[in-house]
Amino acid sequence: MAPTNTPKKKSSGGKPTSTVSYKDTFKVGIVCGIVTLILAIIVTRSWQDPRAFGYAFIYAGAAFVLVTGLTSYLNWVMRKDTQNKDQSYPVLK
Repeated sequence: MAPTNTPKKKSSGGKPTSTVSYKDTFKVGIVCGIVTLILAIIVTRSWQDPRAFGYAFIYAGAAFVLVTGLTSYLNWVMRKDTQNKDQSYPVLK
């Protein structure tokens, strides 16, 4: 999930910006969902109650949707950023 240099639209001068692909945001959501599923199974002791097992999958699905949505939104915000046009240097100089 290394940042890629994607060209900006012509209206902003065509300078590259450092963002990740939306495919990577989906991967982060999947990883977070799997981790949440495993932790929910352990914490709720899902092996003892089928209802708790269903809740573990609901928690994992909610975590997947929330994390994927949030990372996609933040990625979209970074792609639309026009405040710092010169991004050829690191953030912390």
